[in-house]
Amino acid sequence: MLTFHGFGRSGADFAVLEDALGSRYTLYAFDLHFHGKSPGYPERAEQPFTPEELAIYFSAFADQIGATKVTLLGYSLGGRIALSLLEQMPTRIERVFLAAPDGLITRPWYRALATSSAGRGLYKRFVERPRGVHALFKGLRSVRLLNERMHRFLMGQTDSKAKRILLRDVWLSYRLIEPGLERVAAHVMAYAIPVHLFFGMYDRVIKPPSGENLRKYAPGLITQHVLPFGHVLLTSELGEAIRGHLHP
Repeated sequence: MLTFHGFGRSGADFAVLEDALGSRYTLYAFDLHFHGKSPGYPERAEQPFTPEELAIYFSAFADQIGATKVTLLGYSLGGRIALSLLEQMPTRIERVFLAAPDGLITRPWYRALATSSAGRGLYKRFVERPRGVHALFKGLRSVRLLNERMHRFLMGQTDSKAKRILLRDVWLSYRLIEPGLERVAAHVMAYAIPVHLFFGMYDRVIKPPSGENLRKYAPGLITQHVLPFGHVLLTSELGEAIRGHLHP
């Protein structure tokens, strides 16, 4: 099982799943670029990773460990990576588990900011002078266009220069990793790949209804489950829920 963590986290987060899944899988928990012990590559803000590039890397990794097929588990940002791999290398994938996955909703404002030189300039400005953007967050909260939990999440992710640099580097370097959900679902059906979606009941970052954006294309192979948590879903309960979908 290849596992991909969320923004600002590391592969160590998946240790909580070992008791539930360790007898069925060897978990390979990667630190995504700019996270944990992986290198940064700041130049990737201008030369972003491509879906094909990631697929070549992880296909080669599967070859190295002697795995004809692998299972994927992606959480939050890692969900977008897993969806991209499902889009690019479906013949190497046996099953997919997605927990509060990013990549299910298209955000035109993010694409516009990340793909234009002017937008990338704004990212750089935000790193040094965040006051204006933070004031915008506060204004959106005051008129109820941003709920309190999302406001706390955004502020918590950008309340230091180091965090803002991480946000800039990750968002810009992964800006081309935007899986096409119709194509993903087409591969799910063509190769009979079971996909299991898990969401937190109280999640205000990635809400459960977003799962329908993918599930509607292949409801027979894509299941959806809601757990009594918020956005933090990497728990022992998730491990038990995943194990419940594995054949004895």
